[in-house]
Amino acid sequence: MIAIAAIDLIDNRVVRLLQGDYQQQTAYSLNPVDYAADISASGLEFLHLVDLSGAKAGKLVHRGILAEIVLQTNLKVDFGGGIKTKEDIEELLKLGANQVVIGSLCVNEPETVVSWIKSFGTERFILALDTDGISLKINGWQDSAGKTLEETMNYFSLFTGLTILTTDIRKDGTGNGPSTDLYRELVQKFPDQHWIASGGVESVSDLEELRRVGCYGCVIGKALLDGKITLKELKEFNDAGL
Repeated sequence: MIAIAAIDLIDNRVVRLLQGDYQQQTAYSLNPVDYAADISASGLEFLHLVDLSGAKAGKLVHRGILAEIVLQTNLKVDFGGGIKTKEDIEELLKLGANQVVIGSLCVNEPETVVSWIKSFGTERFILALDTDGISLKINGWQDSAGKTLEETMNYFSLFTGLTILTTDIRKDGTGNGPSTDLYRELVQKFPDQHWIASGGVESVSDLEELRRVGCYGCVIGKALLDGKITLKELKEFNDAGL
């Protein structure tokens, strides 16, 4: 399993939201490009970069920060938030994104996303299917989709080896531990896909628990920013799984 550092952006600032609520945000006095450079210098390979401004506005906002991080580090960056068109994907890949994260469109226009995957390849995408335990949440977690994760997965069953990031929003930003049972169930139901966990992780033991249930990866944001897990510990965790 790969531990992946995350940076969430609003108005060029590093932030964290509580359970996806834009009204409950914590801003950190970090330059996002400098923070990404620290992540890279620690020996970590991947970065999950989230354009929260873009997710809310429905358009790309922080493409410039993506370009700077790609230019100044060796990180393989996945970028999500505000992606609506094939042209957006082409632009992000041209800027150096390793993968593009598609969220709301997986629910609202799954046929479109299927066509993109066929055009660009499964390795270029991460599908973000985020749940409140009942239904998927879309539009920067502001709205309920009225569909379950399993219902949406039916559209993508023709692909194998898709990377799927699932956040349990009830856990996000809480530090109360991950939804291990949810990820165990997803790995068992859809064993042909790569599942990335997100939300609630606050210790290396949480990561080890997710590794045991078969997760492909885990995104860590707030725990890093608050010093509960260090970059060095993430690197050692990844090395131990090789």
